[in-house]
Amino acid sequence: MAFGEEHARSSAVDVVSYDVFVDLTGEGDTFCSRTELRFRCRRAGVRVFADLQAVGVRRMILNGEDFPTRDLHRDGRLELPRLGDENTLNVVAEFSYAQEGGGLCRVAGSGDRRACVYSKGIEARAPRIFCCFDQPDLRAPMNVAVRAPAGWCCRANFPAVARPPGGEGGVWRFVPTSPLAPYLFAVCAGPEQGTVLAAESDRGQPVPVTIWAPLASGDLLPAELFLELVRQPLRYYEAALGVRYPYPKCDLVFVPAYPALAFSAPGLITIQERLLEPSETRPVLYLASVMAHELAHAWVGGLVDMRYDRDMWLQEALATYLGRSALSETQPGSAPWSATSSPSLPDHAYANDAAALCQLEELIGRPAVMSGLASLMNHHAHRTITIDDLASSWSRTSGRDLRRWATETLIPATRPGGGEQAR
Repeated sequence: MAFGEEHARSSAVDVVSYDVFVDLTGEGDTFCSRTELRFRCRRAGVRVFADLQAVGVRRMILNGEDFPTRDLHRDGRLELPRLGDENTLNVVAEFSYAQEGGGLCRVAGSGDRRACVYSKGIEARAPRIFCCFDQPDLRAPMNVAVRAPAGWCCRANFPAVARPPGGEGGVWRFVPTSPLAPYLFAVCAGPEQGTVLAAESDRGQPVPVTIWAPLASGDLLPAELFLELVRQPLRYYEAALGVRYPYPKCDLVFVPAYPALAFSAPGLITIQERLLEPSETRPVLYLASVMAHELAHAWVGGLVDMRYDRDMWLQEALATYLGRSALSETQPGSAPWSATSSPSLPDHAYANDAAALCQLEELIGRPAVMSGLASLMNHHAHRTITIDDLASSWSRTSGRDLRRWATETLIPATRPGGGEQAR
């Protein structure tokens, strides 16, 4: 979608809420989802479309009226006619499990017929799961429910409040989320007998942490190692930023054949299963870097985010700066920025971009950098921020006008970038 179209839609509508129901119990290579999308129009007569990349639309009801979708749904767009001030859109649609790219992905374990399902909505893939206004600045709370097969466990961005009894198949329901962009929607479901390495609250700060590997088998690294690699950056970010972890829990789900190294959605991080396995070529610092980077995204990428078609490179640079700052404090002798260590770390692809933040630290000091980020998060929580917002916040906390620095250092570098650690 072109920026002009995104701007026109975000200036025309306010999203009130999503109710998303995903059914994983169907047969074949498709699944069904049902969406209730509530939104307001700021002016009469506006033309608006929703994003929907479905293989078939079973039903569309807009403000209580059934509409045939033959002429309204094409090229991933669902045109919405005759809108009022307050609108309710209900869509029932069928989708394909993703074979590549993103959407809702299904992967089988080795040696048996078990499978697990996980979502990957980054970069315009959320409409492959449910009907939405797929742009970062149109956030809304989400009520999520999933129908899963018998013997399965299901996790989502926020904690479950209801589940089927005694391992039966049925519906899992979750606590309504804080306002999320559609691409940050996350679910993962798989065999309940899958390996749960750990499930506990962080020591000191009550953040429930669960490490789950639905299809893992064989030798695995100690659970205590992973728990400590989660605890350390969580404590560091809360202390350095003065902003508490923004979500009620933190799940880390390890899945086989994950197409990137990891991706962090609010409350649920998906990671390649191979990182659980002992390896002489992956030192602890490598694992610590993965955890620190992905947990940093709870604040930069979750609590606040940036446009993924234009400023995602800077979001990743910020997560890399935060992650390596955490490593330097929690992994003694690690020197993550050194010419020796940096190339061996999984976030090295973002290191050149993150160097701009190191330059800023030299100008104003790390406390001012962190205070500027904290101020931004407190004033723009659950919103999409810009480079101008960052420059203004750092200027206030440092007492220096950094607009020229941002123009010369950050804006010329603006370019598309990925939102996940890819290897």
